[in-house]
Amino acid sequence: MNKSLIETYDKQNYLTVLLSFHEQLLSAENNISNHYSQLTGLKTSAADVRNIVICGMGGSAIAGDFVKQIFSDHLSIPINVNRDYTLPPYVNEKTLVILSSYSGNTEETVSAFNDAVRHNARIITISTGGAIKELSNNNSIPHIAIPGGFQPRQAIGYSLVTLFRMMEHLFMESHDANLISGNIAWINEKQKLWSSPSGNELWNWAEHLSVQPVIIYSSEKMFPAALRFKGQICENAKLLAFANTLPEMNHNEIVGWDGVQSSAPFSVMLIRDAGDHPQIQKRFDILKKILSKKTALYEMYSEGPDSFSKFMSLIYRGDWLSYFMAIVRKTDPTPVDIITQFKNELSK
Repeated sequence: MNKSLIETYDKQNYLTVLLSFHEQLLSAENNISNHYSQLTGLKTSAADVRNIVICGMGGSAIAGDFVKQIFSDHLSIPINVNRDYTLPPYVNEKTLVILSSYSGNTEETVSAFNDAVRHNARIITISTGGAIKELSNNNSIPHIAIPGGFQPRQAIGYSLVTLFRMMEHLFMESHDANLISGNIAWINEKQKLWSSPSGNELWNWAEHLSVQPVIIYSSEKMFPAALRFKGQICENAKLLAFANTLPEMNHNEIVGWDGVQSSAPFSVMLIRDAGDHPQIQKRFDILKKILSKKTALYEMYSEGPDSFSKFMSLIYRGDWLSYFMAIVRKTDPTPVDIITQFKNELSK
């Protein structure tokens, strides 16, 4: 890690967000525990819910992707993550719609809120305030307030812990009281390693990954982590990144690599998990053998005893890596000026 470069280019101190991430998780855990009383009515009728739709965009929606995957092995009802202005036509009075917008003013999510009301769905909202909070109060809908002061993508701890604990409270009989503290211990350990000026593997990776666009491959099961990492590279490092899954890419995209003889214009990151299907593991090994002859290839493995912890390990590792990539590229990781410009044009 090059402290001089960080001091020069991290003008809005994104590093503080990474170094205090454990505090965000603990704050999120304490915050949601203070809101359980608001969910009493929904918990009582949870057995009658037939499907769940989680609405959001960007950093708020990605928490929904993680939660969908985490609970897919525990719930017999479908969960859909909705990134749109409108809801699917199947939404009705037996649908639980969770709307998450960090600012509370995301126009797609506000529109989806109004659609949920029209569909007579059961609704919960999450935001720091804004229109979502106001609409919730006006319609007597449970609203979970989370702390502000972050870029939406920096608040993944609040979004994910809040959504995870909410789902657990409503639909699961068990509650792992030590889950967050266990993840905090892991984060503190890695934080010391990655903030060290020497022996930092992620910094070394960043020096190579930051020179060209990155393609990320994962299993379907771990795709939320690939999607998160893709977004972080784009927003933090201001570098294009793309993501796809195995086995699907083995049936089409791999043929595109056949036209790359050497020195591919992309780097590749494989996101892997020991719990992936054995055939997926085999496919990764074969793909690694093929692509390593064409480009620089890296592997990022999940860590942890459960799905939540595995995803958290990939989130935190990917956030550090994308941050280092920004610094290596001599760009401030915090601002996303083109998004602001786009929203300004949209509002005209």
